Amino acid sequence: MRRLLRIAVLSAVGAMALSAEAAQDSALQTPQVPDENCLDAGTQATIPTSEPAPVLVDGLGYAGLEPDTPNDEARAWFAQGVKLVWAFDEAEAIRAFRQAQLVDPQCAMCFFGEAWARSPTINLQPRTEELAAARAAAQRATALAGRLGERDRLLVRGMAIRTAAGETFDNAAYAAFMEAAALRLPRDDTVAIIAASARMQVAEEMHPGSLTQRLIERVLARNPDHGGAIHFYIHLTDWIDRQHLAVPFAERLGRIAPGASHLVHMPSHSFYGVGRYRDAAVVNVAAIAVDRDYEQRVRPPRSEYRWALRRHNMHFAMNSALARGDGETALAVARQYREEYLSGEVTPPSRLLGSSTFYAAGLHGDPAELAGSPEPEHALDKAYRHYARGEAMARRSDAAAVRAEARAIAALREGTDAPSLGPYGTPLVEVLQLVLEGRAAMLAGDHGSAAAAYRKAMDRQLAANFGNDPPLFWYSVRRSLAAALLAGGDAEGARDQLFASLRRWPNDALALYALSLAERRIGNSASADRNLARARAGWVGDVTQVPLTRI
Repeated sequence: MRRLLRIAVLSAVGAMALSAEAAQDSALQTPQVPDENCLDAGTQATIPTSEPAPVLVDGLGYAGLEPDTPNDEARAWFAQGVKLVWAFDEAEAIRAFRQAQLVDPQCAMCFFGEAWARSPTINLQPRTEELAAARAAAQRATALAGRLGERDRLLVRGMAIRTAAGETFDNAAYAAFMEAAALRLPRDDTVAIIAASARMQVAEEMHPGSLTQRLIERVLARNPDHGGAIHFYIHLTDWIDRQHLAVPFAERLGRIAPGASHLVHMPSHSFYGVGRYRDAAVVNVAAIAVDRDYEQRVRPPRSEYRWALRRHNMHFAMNSALARGDGETALAVARQYREEYLSGEVTPPSRLLGSSTFYAAGLHGDPAELAGSPEPEHALDKAYRHYARGEAMARRSDAAAVRAEARAIAALREGTDAPSLGPYGTPLVEVLQLVLEGRAAMLAGDHGSAAAAYRKAMDRQLAANFGNDPPLFWYSVRRSLAAALLAGGDAEGARDQLFASLRRWPNDALALYALSLAERRIGNSASADRNLARARAGWVGDVTQVPLTRI
């Protein structure tokens, strides 16, 4: 199962499902809350004066939820809050809901919205620092809920359950309650999507055909422009390795919400999963631009989460571009990444994902510039630089120089700085070393040694489970193993490895090109022609000019 890069670790909590009958009985009852925690009926929201005022913006997508206020300004702020929740911009959503409360302090759903925006998501767990404020907002929504309709009272009741007395959010009870509410109101899109997202927050695993999948697909069948539904469907299909299911909806998401950078980015998960690497790169480059434009217009308060999402977009853009030989895009984004994430104090996640800036430099940058670059201080950066120099020397067919860079990485792994590589960096650096050993052996014509090195690298890559979001290492080393086998005369063995590689990395142009060579040697001319055509379509430049030593 493919899991997404997490900004925070998801909590895995077992849940007992509530029956629809139990939900019906409890949903219409006002939850009992301690009097001392209830907000006074005249309490109004305040926004710290140190923060810039929020701004109403266009292009955030679909809301699908209406507030209980006739005030047009409050309604506009509420709608923006809902759209921002669907777009995983919770900090700005909170500000929008609180602005709506300022305009109409009697709007129950405006307080519900704040509690909702402060609650955990599939990316942000456990958010206990938000619990007190979320609980206060949920209690205020409860106090004002008398005039709400059945659906909205269910939403308020669910939030009261989630924020009930305790030290943490009760996500399991909330998910069970919202699923029961969705079964009770099967035609309500908002309840269905909130229920699905609530279950995704507590489910350790998701499987094809789950209630969560059925709920989202029913909404999309009725309302294919529901940005929130598309967003969660992309995540879900990524988790269950069914990315192709979300592609038709992913293709429309950027048009639905052109001003929400995270929603502009989200289709790349589906595109990358089905091998549409060009499209994955394009939407991430667009998402980076949208995020910059949003910051310039809105001036949102500093958010580590927003900063991390843009880093994710850049990493995704670089690896997607590298997957199709698009050096121009990869290098351009790498420059941006270095300026924003690799200067000054560098965080561990930024350093790990920064490996792609070195991949881009080694595969497409100026070898002379790379050779003259200063020696980094951190062990990981040193290893990345050696790998990049090795790839650059492989482009020059200099086997001795490639081997020297591999030895330098080996010395790092054995030296005093090895512990600073970290739990993810340690296997990654081993893969870098072994790939360079394979490159050097291929250049020297020692195909057996190359295959052995690549096989070790492949095994280490698979064991490390770098994910596919995209992965920490930029390509499937299995295809290099196939290239070594093919160069050594084992076309059938190469074909088997390439089939396996393409199952995990579909439409990998270099794997398809190598497969066309293997099929031709075996005598399958028609298959060779088809795969060569697919390889040409997926690669920038002439794929047939890429030697086996660099596949």
